[in-house]
Amino acid sequence: MAAASIPTAAGSLRLAVCGLHLRGQPLNSQLTDLGARFVDTCKSAPCYKLYALSPPAVAAPPSKPAMVRVNTGGAAIALETYDLPLTSVGAFMTKVPPPLAIGSVLLEDGCTVKGFIGEPYVIEAGEGVEDITYLGGWLAYVERGTAPS
Repeated sequence: MAAASIPTAAGSLRLAVCGLHLRGQPLNSQLTDLGARFVDTCKSAPCYKLYALSPPAVAAPPSKPAMVRVNTGGAAIALETYDLPLTSVGAFMTKVPPPLAIGSVLLEDGCTVKGFIGEPYVIEAGEGVEDITYLGGWLAYVERGTAPS
């Protein structure tokens, strides 16, 4: 079922995640501890690149995903959506380290939700950046044998 066809819970923000906050990943509890409710799996529109960021692109291990919207060469990236209570949004935002951010993410069904994005400057710098778009999502990167520690 498409995330857009499932109504957002009253008093919540629909949030798309693409990496360490996915179910079974190390930071999922940052969402669930704040009362976020899993909604669905979906994909982004095919206008994103997905990167694995390692030091020095990020301050410390483990590697972190960064999804960046592009005009050409993008792909649909595997996501999960959550409804995060509006009363928890501020607390969650303080847990998002640069160069990651919460921005607008276009889903394959045409709807736009808030979600994790990477700031383009870190991609342009190049050091500690691996393009993993061809894998289609973070879990494929983890399964490849480069799992976050």
